Amino acid sequence: MASYAEYSKPAPEFEALLANIPKQDSTNFGLEDYRYGLEHLGDFTNPHYPGPKDCDTSDTTIPARDGTGIPVRIYTPHESVKGQGLPSILFHIHGGGWVGGNVEFGHPHCLWFSSHNVVVVNIAYRLCPENPWNTPQDDCYDVYRAVHDAAVAGDENKLKEWGIPAFDTEKVFIYGTSAGAQITTACAIIDIENGRAGKIKGLFICASSAVDQHLFPMDKINGDNSFIQNKDAPFVNTLDVTRFTAWRNSPPEADRYFSPLVALDDDMLRQFPKVFNEVYGMDCLRDGHILFAERMKEVGVDSEWICYPGYGHATWSTGWRLEGHKAALEGLEKQARKMGVF
Repeated sequence: MASYAEYSKPAPEFEALLANIPKQDSTNFGLEDYRYGLEHLGDFTNPHYPGPKDCDTSDTTIPARDGTGIPVRIYTPHESVKGQGLPSILFHIHGGGWVGGNVEFGHPHCLWFSSHNVVVVNIAYRLCPENPWNTPQDDCYDVYRAVHDAAVAGDENKLKEWGIPAFDTEKVFIYGTSAGAQITTACAIIDIENGRAGKIKGLFICASSAVDQHLFPMDKINGDNSFIQNKDAPFVNTLDVTRFTAWRNSPPEADRYFSPLVALDDDMLRQFPKVFNEVYGMDCLRDGHILFAERMKEVGVDSEWICYPGYGHATWSTGWRLEGHKAALEGLEKQARKMGVF
């Protein structure tokens, strides 16, 4: 049994940040209240990290299997940052509890990757509850497959239509935060189920749910788990997660896509690509994510995790002014180089 309780002690600079943010009580929030906040995350004060400008961006749509055009933003590196050979490609999946959010959420990080000679496809998948629970992950997987298949087939006209430059088809990466982290994991599972293991070279999983809170393996944690310990944590608390999960309308049983910690078998898990897990100490999702990262390591996956003690759920998506964010970017660059992203 493990305990990660020490990670919950607030970092001083995070406490100072929270003191300057108007407090919101989400007790009586409805779906539209959450959506309003998520839609405006991209407007969060960002004086220190606007993102590099070493790329061009364009917005377009790429069709899912059912023919629906999925909005995406394409980031094309400038010649000034290009190196030898073709660039890798990274598919970015935003967070938002499966019910909200948009491409602005992760825009600065997409700019950052592109400044390192990476083609980035930032996906605005369809949302729940208007769409079935599996639609967000299917949309993201479909976009990845459409782009990758076109490149493998040498369909330059289709790629040009979407504004996607040539890229190395053996260097495919997926990056997701929060709900996007669950979708990222699901994309890897779907890819393996489709017999295409190895096409996705690496995953970046940031602040992942990893397991439905009602299915949390209580015997793995000594004392209260993070759903209890961080039930009132800032940014996303346990009640918020309960609502997001309900609106997502997931299957009640253990589902391999939504609760891979407890539902995914070892044979499937062993086929995962490299994984970097970014965990936050004051996150109610913390313990499930750490246990999932550790389980991957146990079965032989090249899985690493870093926990940022004393910071709330997915802080680095908005906490641009914090010193911790600078260290996190350095850590991200180290992991990206190790994975072979650039």
